[in-house]
Amino acid sequence: MLSVRPVKVLLAAIILTAGGALRLPLERAFSTGMRAKHLAEEPLNLTLREELGQSVFIAVLGGFRSLMASAIELENLTAWQQGNWAKVEAAYKLCAQLQPREFHYWDFQAEASFPEAYEDMLYRDRLRTDVDSWVRQKFVDRAMAVRKEALRYLPDEARLMWKLGYISEDRRNKRASNEEAAYWYKRAYEASPRRRFLWRFHVYCIARIPGRELEVWPLLLDMYNSGPEPDKDRTPTGTFLLVKIFPYVKAQKPDAELPPEVAAQAAEILQDMENKRRRATPNPLGKSVGTNENNGNGNGISAGASPANTTLGTETPLLPPPQLSK
Repeated sequence: MLSVRPVKVLLAAIILTAGGALRLPLERAFSTGMRAKHLAEEPLNLTLREELGQSVFIAVLGGFRSLMASAIELENLTAWQQGNWAKVEAAYKLCAQLQPREFHYWDFQAEASFPEAYEDMLYRDRLRTDVDSWVRQKFVDRAMAVRKEALRYLPDEARLMWKLGYISEDRRNKRASNEEAAYWYKRAYEASPRRRFLWRFHVYCIARIPGRELEVWPLLLDMYNSGPEPDKDRTPTGTFLLVKIFPYVKAQKPDAELPPEVAAQAAEILQDMENKRRRATPNPLGKSVGTNENNGNGNGISAGASPANTTLGTETPLLPPPQLSK
């Protein structure tokens, strides 16, 4: 029988311990780098065991995170059809925890709060809208929070930033802010420059912020001078805002002038936008049928109101969000 001296055993233990201590920070740095490049999954939160159940949690540990997330999503299609938004949101929250870099899990989780749960409560409580407005605002805030959390895992996802901008200026949001919307639209455009409409939305929002008329004037002029859509940035909304802020720009910059063809039709442009706003037909819930970027002022200011006196959430047509492809 072979005998091993205690000194050799101790030496081997010291070598293994020292080697492990040296490897640990290197492996952690490597794992962090892999996750930053989206080449490795985020570590599992052990609290998921109680939410998933033992069998599903074992499957997740076995490497079936994507499969289990898809199964949870399919399992809750009935809840979606029945309008059980609390259950839908909880399900997509689990899916997002399992696959945090999958955009549509975050998106559907946020949509379950706003607009789905928001609109459902508005319909059910349409006779008590003033009483429950603070409850509905919680759905808006939650949708914002979900998308901001998603940016931790998808920092370059333009669709998240675009929808944050959209909610930030939505008239249903009691905390609507053109300044915040402009910030998110700009970030979204920087993340995806091919989606030029995001830059236009950014400029529109700046034009609606009191005191920033001089800043946005050259941007609106550049949009108009670039030529008409679909290849360029000239739109009815941009032209309307150009005419609308012109008196405020002229008072501070006497040499400012509208393009000749716009100046000749300024009154007609303002009246046409006012007519479109008035033609917006309210539905049974008291909402207006909105106009889009090409035939109205979108989520913008109504004709006849100065930018300084315009407030989001009052007679502002709702702009349906364009569908973005990845």
